[in-house]
Amino acid sequence: MNDQAKNFGLPTVIQEPDFLTLLFERYVQHTELLSFSERTIRTQRSYLRLLAAFLVEKDVVEIQTVTTTTLMDFQRWLYYRPTWRGGVRVAASMNRTLSVVKSFFHFLKQEGYLARDPSEDLEFAREPQRLPRNILTPQEARKIIEAPDTSTHLGYRDRTILEVLYATGIRKLELMNLTPEDVNLEEELLRINGGKGAKDRVAPLSRVACSFLESYIKGVRPELLREKQSSHLFVSLRGQAISKNALGEIVEKYARRAGVKKHVTCHLWRHSCATHLLKNNANLRHVQEILGHRSLATTERYLSLTITDLKEAHRKCHPREKGIASRE
Repeated sequence: MNDQAKNFGLPTVIQEPDFLTLLFERYVQHTELLSFSERTIRTQRSYLRLLAAFLVEKDVVEIQTVTTTTLMDFQRWLYYRPTWRGGVRVAASMNRTLSVVKSFFHFLKQEGYLARDPSEDLEFAREPQRLPRNILTPQEARKIIEAPDTSTHLGYRDRTILEVLYATGIRKLELMNLTPEDVNLEEELLRINGGKGAKDRVAPLSRVACSFLESYIKGVRPELLREKQSSHLFVSLRGQAISKNALGEIVEKYARRAGVKKHVTCHLWRHSCATHLLKNNANLRHVQEILGHRSLATTERYLSLTITDLKEAHRKCHPREKGIASRE
């Protein structure tokens, strides 16, 4: 295997042809020019490694010989291939891999390596529409948010983090990458840079969140830094950027302290923010922009939760439902 393949990260057990390694590298360079994040490029490489394993296994020596039938065989091969953890590969995982493969062959056609894109007619697997199993009620959210001891520096920081999570529905990595300059207290807005899909957005802040952010930035954060320098908004007791594990521990700790039995994560705050906005008649497209969803269909998942509540209210309150209940 040549050095180029090693740099690409292909498994050493795969003796892929040089032409495949070269095309993979050209595609990766293309995604870099499009300003894809390092994380996205790394993920795409892992999916292309699966394609490489399949093509080598089938003794494919020229990319021009890959047909739609070849890629349909790859889909079946992928379906029966366990994940690296040994589990079953679900439809969403297969579709993510297929999406990268389709992008790869589309690129090859655009660049003139292929006269026809063999992936054009491939169909994605149907994914089950899963809803978040647990959503915080507004009462539970308030209990958790009010759980930190704000008389301490870390407690005040944690309260501020919880306020921002609930106000904006921000993702964990997005929150970690925030800087003080991203906070616009005057306009009550939070700028979120480099979100999922390298998409920037602006999210409104609640007045309560703004109040805590102002005090945290002006008084608490300098005490945590103690003459150290950091570009990050939320920092640890040592003045370093707060880690993913620390954020997870923060939300879990205050959920326990508040007596909330649900498994609370940073992403659960995101689900709860979206659901509570829609329950209070927020416009679906506004919620899409706040959360940074690329597709409106992703945001629409939360409508099912509000419909469930509506059906529950109907069953409890409608006279005909009451009549049935009284006879049972």
